[in-house]
Amino acid sequence: MRTVIIILFFISIFYCIPLLAQEKIDLNKATIEDLKRLPGVGEVTAKNIIEYRDKIGGFKSIEQLKEVKGIGDKKLEILKNYLTLGESGFLGDAKIGNYSFSNQSPSTKPLYKYRDEKGVIHFTQFPETVPDKYKKTLKPIK
Repeated sequence: MRTVIIILFFISIFYCIPLLAQEKIDLNKATIEDLKRLPGVGEVTAKNIIEYRDKIGGFKSIEQLKEVKGIGDKKLEILKNYLTLGESGFLGDAKIGNYSFSNQSPSTKPLYKYRDEKGVIHFTQFPETVPDKYKKTLKPIK
């Protein structure tokens, strides 16, 4: 019984830590799979980002993404919230299983909530990523 509890504890760590961490993706180290997790980035755009990164020898600023085919001002504003160029912060770099945690300080962005059609309440710090059909229920949390 004790072994089962220990195993469950470690399994819960692997599944809960990514939900608690404010994970950002390092633009100069990201794989296609990492980039496809970003809002509005599919297979083609992810490949374009990596090809451009390889061509220029790495991004010096996140704003350089505007030079990638398929990324304009609007998409860049959304993506900035999810990207980093490897700045250091409070957590340290770590990789557990398929999850990586970058060195990011806690976010000071406000928290918002919205309700979906099933009545489930969702929380986000990025209201621009909320689907249009839920924006009328979007409210800041004070």
